[in-house]
Amino acid sequence: MRTLYLLGNGFDLACGLKSRYADYFESRFKWYKGYNSSDSKAIPAIYKEIQDGGIKNIPSAWFIVFAYEHDQPGYRNDYVLWKDIEKNIDTFLQDYPQENEISISEYFKYFSNSPENTPPQKKSMYELLTLYFQKKDIAFRTEENLFDIFDQELSNLENDFAKYLRTIDQNPNYQANAKLLFEKIQKAETSKRIEYVTFGTIGGHMSSMPKEPHEEFVMSFNYTRPLEDIPNYVNLHGEENQGTAMFGIADDNGYPTKTEMKITSGYRSSFFKDTRRQQKECLDRQSARTINELSKKQIDEIKCFGCSFSDADFDYFRRYFDLAKFDKSDSTLGIYYTNGISRKSAIKDLRKLLNKYDLAHESDNNTYQTLENSGRISFEEIQLPLSNTK
Repeated sequence: MRTLYLLGNGFDLACGLKSRYADYFESRFKWYKGYNSSDSKAIPAIYKEIQDGGIKNIPSAWFIVFAYEHDQPGYRNDYVLWKDIEKNIDTFLQDYPQENEISISEYFKYFSNSPENTPPQKKSMYELLTLYFQKKDIAFRTEENLFDIFDQELSNLENDFAKYLRTIDQNPNYQANAKLLFEKIQKAETSKRIEYVTFGTIGGHMSSMPKEPHEEFVMSFNYTRPLEDIPNYVNLHGEENQGTAMFGIADDNGYPTKTEMKITSGYRSSFFKDTRRQQKECLDRQSARTINELSKKQIDEIKCFGCSFSDADFDYFRRYFDLAKFDKSDSTLGIYYTNGISRKSAIKDLRKLLNKYDLAHESDNNTYQTLENSGRISFEEIQLPLSNTK
């Protein structure tokens, strides 16, 4: 029996860690005098901060990009997920943005020519970027130079977010909650029933373990490592305490189909997750060995908790679903969630992911339907009587 656990940001959130994008964003913007609440405009607040105190409290030029999105009508910071931020990064790297979108290419054209028909909100944002780079004594002559600068600015953002995480993950209740939650996920049933034996002393601490050999792998999309005693555990996007945390976008040429051939600008490739993972050496030798070992295995059971199934992470899910061979085996898929996530939204998100999976394979098979009709897919809410995290 072999189980693969996929843990997303929802895992850390469920354990009480304030690692949402909104938590990080607000923790930085509280420094700015012109930003009093999440309803405040972010671009004017950054402009005032730079004018009054310079750039020491501006972690990265990407904060200005995100501030532009923050100031759009109808924007709600509390509803923004990390997958939305990576989508914003992807959009900013596009050659041809939509009417209300911003991009590096468009900014370079504005910087070079200052076209008069630039909308006021975009103009304010591009002028703020220029001011930021002037304060940092950063100059660029070509669009390629500018992409390189934003590559470094993304590293600055990653380093600052890792610094933020180190200030919030020391609470011992977080570690205890993570252990408790993971044990509940381990014991959550799928159609592949695992029998456990219980041992310990009467009236004392009781533990349990699988009756038959059970190999487990944990692939985490988080930057924290609260489960130190779990073997075969990998932080796919690096670790905050190692200084290797990373963001990124999906490889444009990852899985082209006959109906969708993608051509990548060389400038974008340094932002691909597979490229950044190598650049930042996100995986230590043991993690690399674990991933290699997993790639040779047949997975009997996949359990997901807290995953947003973002487009930027699709390559991971495709790879792991391939190992499960859903259409040729009796492998199962379990989706687990807790308070704040509805069963309906969990089903909707998974269906979208599996539809994309089928398209990538150019398959007539409906993987969701195959799993559902054979009783090999399950959705379950896990109740968490967690320790106080304050």
